[in-house]
Amino acid sequence: MYKPVLLPFGKTIFQTKTGHSISSDTEFLVNKILSQHHSGNLKVLELGSGNGIISIMLSHYQPNWECTGIEIQAQLVKLSQHNCKSAGVGATFIESDLRENRFPPGSFDLVVSNPPYFPLNSSKISPDKERTISRHEILCTMANIFRAVKYNLKCNGYGYIMYPHKRIGDIEKNTKKVDLKINKKFILNSLKREIIIVKLVHK
Repeated sequence: MYKPVLLPFGKTIFQTKTGHSISSDTEFLVNKILSQHHSGNLKVLELGSGNGIISIMLSHYQPNWECTGIEIQAQLVKLSQHNCKSAGVGATFIESDLRENRFPPGSFDLVVSNPPYFPLNSSKISPDKERTISRHEILCTMANIFRAVKYNLKCNGYGYIMYPHKRIGDIEKNTKKVDLKINKKFILNSLKREIIIVKLVHK
């Protein structure tokens, strides 16, 4: 049911065998966040935390950060909580819908997300429910993600969202809709696709 994932700092966590696979995209996102923020006691929110790998890695490298992950799939919340203990970090994982306002507005210094990459019906749908929810915009759309970033982000905070570069037009459109702006762009060129991280700030 589960398969092990060895983290760069020697700890092993687990992901479901049929769920969305952990890839180099994850490490790319974590490394870019860490390169932009070197210190401080930051409050971090991860939207759609899955098995917890992003919050776990951030918590390991920045133990003073208070990392909270929210995830709508209950089985993944339980898995991420187990993974957190296995990795020996202090991240918190909560079962919650990112479309709902779980926290007071402007509660976080950083809001991070590796969301579903594909609009509904844009590519082949997996018969596995967990994998489908993780890859396709079934339970949340790009617009939902950007609204959640806007709502949860402090006025001087930063948002980090990762998508395939081919969706840059949608990214720019949704950024404007919620009155955010793109501060920086980071691009990963891989054999299969080009990935972009946008660093967002309030206008």
